[in-house]
Amino acid sequence: MKKLLILIFCLLFTLPFSVIGSATEENAVKTANGYYDIDAPDYETDIALLVNADTDTVIYSKNADVITAPASLAKITTALVALSKCDDMQTVITCSEKAIDSLLGTGSSIAGLKAGEKVTVEMLLYCLFLVSGNDAAQVLAEYFGNGDEAAFVADMNAYVKELGCKDTYFANAHGLDDTSVAGFESDKQNHTTANDMYLIAKKALENDVIRQISSKYGKTMPATNESDIRYLYNTNPLLNSYSYYYYEGAVGLKTGTTDKAGCCLISSATKDGYTYISIAMKGNDKYVADGEYRNTAYLMCRYMLRWAFSNIKIKELADSSYNVGEVAVKYGRGNDYVALVPQNSISAVVHRDIDIDNMQIEFAEGFPQEIDAPVKKGDVIGKADIVYDGVHIASLTVVAQDNVKKNYLWAMFNWLEKIMSSKAFIIAVIIIVVILIVLFFGTKKERERRKRRKNRIDIVKDYSKLAK
Repeated sequence: MKKLLILIFCLLFTLPFSVIGSATEENAVKTANGYYDIDAPDYETDIALLVNADTDTVIYSKNADVITAPASLAKITTALVALSKCDDMQTVITCSEKAIDSLLGTGSSIAGLKAGEKVTVEMLLYCLFLVSGNDAAQVLAEYFGNGDEAAFVADMNAYVKELGCKDTYFANAHGLDDTSVAGFESDKQNHTTANDMYLIAKKALENDVIRQISSKYGKTMPATNESDIRYLYNTNPLLNSYSYYYYEGAVGLKTGTTDKAGCCLISSATKDGYTYISIAMKGNDKYVADGEYRNTAYLMCRYMLRWAFSNIKIKELADSSYNVGEVAVKYGRGNDYVALVPQNSISAVVHRDIDIDNMQIEFAEGFPQEIDAPVKKGDVIGKADIVYDGVHIASLTVVAQDNVKKNYLWAMFNWLEKIMSSKAFIIAVIIIVVILIVLFFGTKKERERRKRRKNRIDIVKDYSKLAK
């Protein structure tokens, strides 16, 4: 009976700990595809990317390396290249008939520019970003291409290549698809990836002009020589406080829609010292919510921004005293190992519910298993990575935490032992022994002859010589 009571007591005592352990496992932050799993909603677009722009840390990625059409997202690069060639935003450009007529029959979005109309570069950029005017893109490309749109587009491709884009190609300045081309292999077809668009978007948001213009929801366009006052409204509903999609704090950047691209949006937001860029591509406008059709690209961008600001924080994971392991020290005096610590404090963008104790330290390939004494505090030992559930969190340089002196006597004995046990030493000893043996037997006869000569008695035959 006594044993039974003890058993029951033990079970009752351990049960809470078992429950806590399983609960912790159940509620652990999960990851997928090498990034955080944001528990994406059912309106998730085919392509999605969420990046902390302060550190270039990818928070969420889905098909971000898949080649797709950029649609009007191409206009971001159009603006970047035009501004790189423009010294004065108030420069007046005359819209050519060729630029305006090139869009006839396309049914694409235009700002209503007219041939012969005089418009400043600034207002053309408002037309480009707010109403996604393809006519504005053509006018800018023709003017800053010195009358040759193809030359301007070539500059666009050179520009993004310099940014590091690997899978982006522009066939025109506005982003319209070439309906005569089925895929993306032709040099007549625009194509890009979400990864490349992040590089372009980040560069654009660093430009104060683009940041300001693309974040404006409404703009009054002054009358021109060919038109009365026009009112321009941004196609990005995250900037509209009356919209279903509104996101307070949203910054820019650009919408885009074509048959090949689907519905697209790149948006950004800065809050509490953090900046995130969200990219949604290959969405659609047929998702039903609250009894109405909704655009999944807009919903997904807003969702990713909300999720980031609610769940991701920049944390100091470890300072320079945090023990990340130890390494053996050869010939150490008093210690045969030394503790390892980060060279500097480590901060990273991580989920708010995890800390360094939930992570693993993975030493780089070739990290030494043993080092020679003496060791000085701060000596660089190697590199390591901090990893959480398959997600790379940060990289660090690992250094020795303390000094370890060298035991020279022990080192000498070990050196002698090593020398004496080496094949070369053994062979040398054998050779020496053989030489000694050869020398010994080679001189044996000479030694015996000398010995006989020493012991021989000379016989004197002429005694008269002795008397002298």
